[in-house]
Amino acid sequence: MKVDFFIVGAPKAGTTSLCHYLNEHPEIVMSRQKETDFFSDESLQKQGLYYGKNRVDKIEKYHNLFPTLQEKKYGEASVSYLFYEDVPKKIKEYNSNGKIIIMLRNPVERAFSHYLMDYRLGLIIPPLEEFFERKLNNKKSKLFYQQYIELGLYFEQVKRYLDTFGSENIHIIFYQDFKNDIEEVIRKVYYFLGVDNSFKPGVEKKHNTFSRPKNNLIRIVYSFVGLRKFLKWFIPKNLVKRIKNTLFKKDEKPELNIELRNKMNELFVEDIKLLEELLSKDLSRWKK
Repeated sequence: MKVDFFIVGAPKAGTTSLCHYLNEHPEIVMSRQKETDFFSDESLQKQGLYYGKNRVDKIEKYHNLFPTLQEKKYGEASVSYLFYEDVPKKIKEYNSNGKIIIMLRNPVERAFSHYLMDYRLGLIIPPLEEFFERKLNNKKSKLFYQQYIELGLYFEQVKRYLDTFGSENIHIIFYQDFKNDIEEVIRKVYYFLGVDNSFKPGVEKKHNTFSRPKNNLIRIVYSFVGLRKFLKWFIPKNLVKRIKNTLFKKDEKPELNIELRNKMNELFVEDIKLLEELLSKDLSRWKK
């Protein structure tokens, strides 16, 4: 078997929800594990990224993540694939007919959402404002800068995929469109993948909603990667959900203050202009 399509990113742009909706389709099978990082494993290992994910490094393990069913479209999602330069070529060598789905979000909002996730996981403590004022003089600070800023410089990342696969094999989704009209966006994805696009998934169910630890002690304890791995692999999903509901509370996302938003926007505006030209797409709403 071969994996037919790949959701390559960007992080915090709706990929988790998209995976759930695609997996509901009777003609589509998504990998049992999201974020396999199979094609980016070497880059992630070399860099020593701080997430400590359960990366898949063998082709046999990779294929074992999919039930072998005939007449299905197989797909996976790993948001690291968009950033690392060698990944498009590796995917192309694996499946020259592969389809690529890219989800893009306003880079300032994406960066803030990424920071909130890291803060919730106990990976970063300082406020985002303080992070930007500090000099990037150590490895961890540089990794945070990569995750919040460089991952949102989309132009070169998207161009690599267009150059490798051609525009006919790439489908780009903008987060705001996804948020405003999920059913229409999903219908277009189904059409792109060549499956019945009249099927309607249960879009009323929300995935990956914002929550925060009920206190700092819970946040510190939950920051241990080993604990999260244990919950994921050895505890039934329903019980894990109940545990999380006990430890975390659903909450409104904090607002990004105007001063910091403007400061961050300056880092992205030139790249946004290049992306507009590349995609022939008006992204003026991202520059505000």
